Amino acid sequence: MKYLLILRHAKSSWKDLNLADHDRPLNKRGKRTAPIMGQRLSIKNYLPEHIISSTAKRALKTAYIVANEINYDENHIETNRNLFHAYPEDMCEVISHCDDSINILMLVAHNPGLTMLANQLLKSIKFENIPTAGLVTIALDINHWNEINNLHSIACHLIDYDYPKLMHNS
Repeated sequence: MKYLLILRHAKSSWKDLNLADHDRPLNKRGKRTAPIMGQRLSIKNYLPEHIISSTAKRALKTAYIVANEINYDENHIETNRNLFHAYPEDMCEVISHCDDSINILMLVAHNPGLTMLANQLLKSIKFENIPTAGLVTIALDINHWNEINNLHSIACHLIDYDYPKLMHNS
């Protein structure tokens, strides 16, 4: 059994329209919600053993903030440009190269690819849109990460779905 945590980057800024999409930073709300999601993750049962992030500024900053909240060394965050505006097949290709000693993997990337990936893995659950800083935790009935390339034949189930506007009693 492997566990995949899908984290959409926190809210980004459109303030500077001259910036390339890849270089857009987090806005105020993103800087506020990313640590909240990291704090929520820190008290859950599935903490990532490895984090792979898109190289986009907003995704990487989200990964750093969340890593800090869960005491994950940000120097161990792997970056992969192929996650920038990736489709599920591209994301699966990145995931498939993970070391099998890792049982809990976090992917920090973008929509619509992340929502599409979650929907393809969780055949009976359909997300309309994973919101910014939204986190989906999925159990995959696989022993090796390269099995994710057969994503339509993998048995998966939803462990948790959390996002900033979801109310918590804590």
